[in-house]
Amino acid sequence: MERQKWTEHKFNLGIHPGWTNNVMSRVRDTEIRLEHYCKNLTETQLIFQPMGAWSIKEHIGHLIDLEELHHNRIHEFAQLKPELSAADLSNKKTEAGNHNSKTLDSLLQNFRNARLAFINDFNALPEMSLQHNSLHPRLKVLMKPVDLLFFVAEHDDHHLASIAEIRQKL
Repeated sequence: MERQKWTEHKFNLGIHPGWTNNVMSRVRDTEIRLEHYCKNLTETQLIFQPMGAWSIKEHIGHLIDLEELHHNRIHEFAQLKPELSAADLSNKKTEAGNHNSKTLDSLLQNFRNARLAFINDFNALPEMSLQHNSLHPRLKVLMKPVDLLFFVAEHDDHHLASIAEIRQKL
């Protein structure tokens, strides 16, 4: 079965804020899963681009590149903004990132640092912000911070699944 494109996925949002710890565990564990999928792979395997698609390193780089957007959106919730920042759907940052030239250790460390900053900012949100709804610009739905966490976890899973598919092709 052909995988659904990320931009075509419909999300079940409206998650109760009391579910935050459950969703946060997925967001926190992405680092562990990336390391698990990448350990014991050679450099050649890490930069393999099946049919010209992104390599494993490029998927990791893409996750790093989007941490800035996630971080900005948390700050927008803190400021009770009515609409969240839009993502660059052309992925210019990832395409220009030259992630294949970076070491796996540096990519994983950069992801770890960026994700920890995101988690810390999320955990610092006041109660008023945790209950605030902002419009997601592409989905055109209101979301609370817990919904953003879920969205990030789903995006992580999408790229982890892509990495797993590449591993199967090696």
